[in-house]
Formats: sequence, structure tokens, C-alpha cells
Amino acid sequence: MTTFDKYQRTTEHVKDYILEENRFLTRRLAESQQSFELLKFVHFDKSINLETLNDIIVGCTGCLYSMMFYMDRVITNLGESDLLYRLIVRHKDELMKHEALHVTTSVLPEYTVVVYPVSPSQMLADGNSIRNIILIYPTKFVTDEVLDFVKSFMIVNDVLINIVLMRERMYELIETDPLTKLLNRSSWNDNLERIVKSSRPFFILFIDVDDFKTINDTYGHQKGDEVLSITGAWLKNAFQDEDKVFRLGGDEFAVMGKLYSDNVRGLNYKLEKLNDDYKMAIKTFLGIESSISIGALLTNSGKEIETVYAKVDALLYESKLKGKDKLQILNELA
Repeated sequence: MTTFDKYQRTTEHVKDYILEENRFLTRRLAESQQSFELLKFVHFDKSINLETLNDIIVGCTGCLYSMMFYMDRVITNLGESDLLYRLIVRHKDELMKHEALHVTTSVLPEYTVVVYPVSPSQMLADGNSIRNIILIYPTKFVTDEVLDFVKSFMIVNDVLINIVLMRERMYELIETDPLTKLLNRSSWNDNLERIVKSSRPFFILFIDVDDFKTINDTYGHQKGDEVLSITGAWLKNAFQDEDKVFRLGGDEFAVMGKLYSDNVRGLNYKLEKLNDDYKMAIKTFLGIESSISIGALLTNSGKEIETVYAKVDALLYESKLKGKDKLQILNELA
């Protein structure tokens, strides 16, 4: 069985498991019509993410602030500069160790912090789930009735969190290249359509690793995979967090992002250095010689998708015709 077959099978397994899990969770909440309606809302609205779910938690529990720690993210309606935010982060390890409902006023006297554990789905019990939800209330408003409601809402919230996290995991499997962890071709068309139809100018790059077959033949396929992995990681690091980086297949990569008046000049400067920076990175990390060919389009929104794709593809082809290790740019913003 090929790696791709295993990848496809894993994706199908996750989708089947999520459907079964959601059926079970739906039955679990059927006794409460209000909870059932909330479950349907979260389940069927695919745009609901952890940030939206955090707002739902605040609205349902009546707390001032809610915080979730998920992998390297902090999901909260607090600002990073807020005193409460900094205090909670400082006491994070102490607060997150509790396996039962925990109530404390020791973090800040005027506030009561309620920590309750989340029961992760079996599919999410891998250390990357959300372990606890932290709710922050003004102490004068915390009563036994409030705490009883929080306890009852824990059941509903467990379901909501598992739905959102499993959906994120499913999308990650479907839309992520297993080797480089970049977005794959399955997610390319949707992202291309969104950026073309947005109101902002944008850029698209097509990037090929030059003579990749020669690298495989000379150093072996394992080294070839390392080149692809390093290329993906290097591209992610070279561009901004909001830019999208793809592995379209084989040694073909792409980057797209929105353009603002203050970053067009910076992007042009970055593109001019990109080839040299790449060669240095591959030499440093793998000790071999490798280069890339780049086609780059900077343009305005409102274009036909097919036209945009064809232009970038032609730019890449022209770059390779000029001897590889080249950059071909078309700036339609001027």
C-alpha cells in the first residue's frame, strides 16, 4: 500500500468516525432542546472555529472572559496586554492541572476563576486537545446557582468542543500534504477563488525545485523527501503568517497572499532575494546544491481564475526557459 493510499484511508476513517461520534453526541444532548439547537448550529455551520466557540461559551455561561489553551494558541476574548490575560498565563500550569471543577480567587481578588476539565473524544486524546476551559467572573456575581449552571453546561460544551476540534482535524487531514504539512492541491482551488474574489490586490507565486529528478537519482528518494520538507518549512518561514503556502504535487509549490500599500515594496525586495536565500538554506541544512525557479504575479482582484492561473503558470515556464534558478515577475499594480 502506498503512502497516498494510507493517507486516503486515514482520511476516510476520520470522516466515518466523526459522523458516528456526532450521531452519538446528538443523542446525548437530545433531552435538552436548547442544547440540541446549539449543537445543530455548531455542527452545521462549518465556519464556526475555536474563536467563535469561545464567544458562544462566554454568552452561554455569563462569564466576563473565557480562555482555552490549544497547542500553541490561546483562544480568548481577552487582549494580550490585559492584566488578567497575563496573570492567567502566568498561573497556567497550576490552573491546568486540575481534573475536576476548580474555583479560585487567588489569581486576582476581585475575580473568581472557574476551571473545568474537557472530556476529549478518543480521536483527540493525543495531547493536542483542549484540557480545560478557564472562565473569569467578578467574584460578587459568583453564586452556587452560577456554578451549578457551569457544571451542567460542561456536558454541552464537551460536545461543542469535540465537534469543532474534530472538524479541524478532518480538514487538516484532507487539506494538508502529509510530507511537508503544507496545504495541498485539494485546498488550492477554494483558496484561489477566495483571494481572486476578495477586494484587495494579491500575489501568487509558482515555485519548482530545479532538476528534482536528478536529486532523487543522485542522492536517493529519502534525500529528495528531505529537500521537499526543507523547502516547505523554508517557504512558511519566508512569508507572513496570513499568506498561504501550498505543495501542489511533486516538486511544485505555490504561495498566495493579499497585498497592502505598505508591503508591496517589501514583497518585491523579498522576491529578488528568494533564489539566493533558498540555495543557502538547502546548502546549510542538507549540504547539497539545489535551486528553484519562480513565476510571480502581483495583480488586482476581480480577475478570472483561469486567467490568473494561466499567467502565473506562463511566468514559471518562462523562468525555467531562461536557465532555471530564475525569477520572472509580472506586476500589474503599476
